[in-house]
Amino acid sequence: MRGRDIKRYSYEFADKWIIATFPSRNYNIDDYPAVKDYLLTFGKEKLEQSGKKNVYGIKGNNARKKTNNKWFETQDSIGYWEEFNKQKIAFPAIMTGGAFFSIVPKEYMVVAPGNIITGTNIIPLESFLTSDVCYFALRHFYMGGGIEGELKVNRLLLLPIPLNIENRKHSLHDIQKLYKLTDEEMKFISSSVRSK
Repeated sequence: MRGRDIKRYSYEFADKWIIATFPSRNYNIDDYPAVKDYLLTFGKEKLEQSGKKNVYGIKGNNARKKTNNKWFETQDSIGYWEEFNKQKIAFPAIMTGGAFFSIVPKEYMVVAPGNIITGTNIIPLESFLTSDVCYFALRHFYMGGGIEGELKVNRLLLLPIPLNIENRKHSLHDIQKLYKLTDEEMKFISSSVRSK
């Protein structure tokens, strides 16, 4: 799934697929002839993790960085790869039209610049992240970096999320109570978010 496929509370599966061959999985590429043939269209010497420069005598046509991994494997060992196989909250890197966080099934992968959150209590976390309160806080205090609506993961980690959140979906009224916001503050937040 790409960032643009993620909506508020939902996603649109675009029938795009990703193939990842992690070194720790010890794949035999010959067991996947279609994948092997496709990868070879890019040139095996260029895919090799040799660090070789100017492959085929073409300046700037470099092989991948030097590692001990096989030519068809990812460059780096990815110790957290199993997180991708869990139910997750997905969100795009840029959110200008609302808080676009959505729970997606464990079978779906999210590619950069999309992001994922895994762990326990993702259902209440998603209801919090998609709330007007959270979007207001994100827009006014946590987004930035030069691109309108850009949300960097390190900024999201700073967002104060209530610890006493029950493992269920929460209404905007629930979130208002968690933060002890007045009706007047909620009205201001909602009107501010809707005007974006």
